Amino acid sequence: MQLPKPASLLWLLPAWIGLVGAQEDPNVKSIPLRTHSLSSPYLDSDMQSRWFDFGGDTIIRADQYIRLTSDSPSQLGWIFSRLPLTATNWEIEFEFKIHGKGNLHGDGMAMWLTKQRATPGPVFGSTDRFEGLGIFIDTYKNNRPGVVFPYVMAMLGDGQTPYDKGNDGKANELAGCSARGLRGASIPTKGRLTYFQDQSLKLELQYKSDDVWTLCFETSGITIPSVSYLGFSAETGELSDNFDLISVEAKNLYSNQQSVDGSRKEGGKQKGKGYDPNRGQPSGGSWSWFLFKIVLFGVVCGGAYVGFTMYRSSKRSSRF
Repeated sequence: MQLPKPASLLWLLPAWIGLVGAQEDPNVKSIPLRTHSLSSPYLDSDMQSRWFDFGGDTIIRADQYIRLTSDSPSQLGWIFSRLPLTATNWEIEFEFKIHGKGNLHGDGMAMWLTKQRATPGPVFGSTDRFEGLGIFIDTYKNNRPGVVFPYVMAMLGDGQTPYDKGNDGKANELAGCSARGLRGASIPTKGRLTYFQDQSLKLELQYKSDDVWTLCFETSGITIPSVSYLGFSAETGELSDNFDLISVEAKNLYSNQQSVDGSRKEGGKQKGKGYDPNRGQPSGGSWSWFLFKIVLFGVVCGGAYVGFTMYRSSKRSSRF
């Protein structure tokens, strides 16, 4: 049997590396943020949440949901993190459910990343003139001709500008999208908000099919206050709905490449307390590098084996 020559195996290396690179991006990592995540049973043994405060008409059913408002008129409920979200880049995925009786329903719910926390008010259950980011899921149209509801929009508050409630936030809209079918969907409805500081803000929604995410908006040049509290709230008026929060999963995002660039720029200035000369160096433990070493080792072993076989064959031939 003729064995492959070592050189013939080298063409496999780019294929291996390309395959590994397509499976994952080694430069982007995530760390779960337990302090800003929620899942059943939501409460500790003392019937309190270690990381969140809640109030208003909020009802927590430990095995199912956090109901911000029930399907009754004039309700208001909220839940806010006790600690600020200080991560530079992050991703927050949340599952929620909007449902109720009848054909008319309202008003809506909101997700917050603001300097203010746990302050009831007229903007989907939370305070007006907020400073930070509000994501509004508005289920009742007041005065926005030509717009399909439910409507999902973002507002970046400066602490002084009020929400344009009479026109469904038209004057405040940073970005948004219509989401027909979001209310009463037959599948779990979810939102995924991704933020890279001073770079981009993206909101994706899942409400059409399982594991199918629809881009609602993506915008750039957005700055959210570095110290912001994560919260959710909801409000009903004459019309009502059940606004349920099912789960929240927050992650801190970071990039290895950003760490390398940052250490190159600031390496000469950081030789004080806690300085690590290896900080920000490329990691040798990524899967692509690991598999590269395995393949390279195999090529070397194969070459050695072929060389040994040829040497042994030549020795046998020399005897005759």
